[in-house]
Amino acid sequence: MKLILAHNNKIALSIVLLLAIGILSTYFNWGAISVIASVLLPVLFFLNTIIVIYAFRQRKYLYLFSTMAFLLCYNFFYQISLDDENHKNTISLLTYNVRSFANEDAKVANNIIKFIDSINPDILLLQESAYKVGRNIKGYDYHFLGFRKDIEKTLLDVYSKFPIVEKGYVDFPNTRNNTLYTDLVVENDTLRVYNVHLQSFALTSRAVLDVSEKLSYTFSKQIEQSKAVKAHANKSNRKVIISGDFNATQFSIPYKTLSHGLNDSFFAKGNGLGTTYNLSGFPLRLDYILLNKSLEVTNHKNFDLNLSDHKPILIEFKIPKTSRS
Repeated sequence: MKLILAHNNKIALSIVLLLAIGILSTYFNWGAISVIASVLLPVLFFLNTIIVIYAFRQRKYLYLFSTMAFLLCYNFFYQISLDDENHKNTISLLTYNVRSFANEDAKVANNIIKFIDSINPDILLLQESAYKVGRNIKGYDYHFLGFRKDIEKTLLDVYSKFPIVEKGYVDFPNTRNNTLYTDLVVENDTLRVYNVHLQSFALTSRAVLDVSEKLSYTFSKQIEQSKAVKAHANKSNRKVIISGDFNATQFSIPYKTLSHGLNDSFFAKGNGLGTTYNLSGFPLRLDYILLNKSLEVTNHKNFDLNLSDHKPILIEFKIPKTSRS
């Protein structure tokens, strides 16, 4: 019996230590370890929850440390929210990585456009767009199609029912990924909206060392890129919305960098896990809408739409009268 208890204690302690290391790794650039930890933290948390039950039975309260640390450090990843039924005077924003309209497949492209038409958002942000398809999206008086001749960047598009008074790029060096921004005149205010596509994890090798190096390289690029976007946004005197495909979970440094001082629409009004990407069936949240804290999120919806490798997100928000300039 003592051997069984000793074995169980070792397993429990190992799981507690793994979560503790995982939490620490999301605050430091530990390369591949930080990337893997940011993906597995919810699993480690659930395992530690089981350890909590075991700890109470065995009166070994030290095992509670990592679980309490997790709850103190993070918003819980599973949300239950009630949507605001009052849709009056709200602004809708849809973000979607369309994967070049599934590599410009005519049927998929047509279905994506039908989906967009059915939602008819006030602001539409597309990542990994395709110019030939994207220019056929109708219903928007204003748009910023990020195509630039002889510059090889993944295409980002912004479509708006509100006037665009300023626009530009936050280019990342030595990569196809980038970010663009638009200043939109909405009611009596001007919002700066960033359409973000951070460095992608393109893992082509199966060798452990190659994968580890690729994860570490990509993660470092994401940190560099997120800092560039945040620095650009901090220079603006506009109310900022940062949205798009971060290719990083909510437990990662890039997400923490971009979300600092902003509200995450999922934590405000989301439900469930907020999955926007499935990694071989493992649910991940890689796409986000982060808003200035003066903007009131009234609804957040994730769509289980299998037309791209990412899922679209729709939110509705309000500009409070007291914050309008």
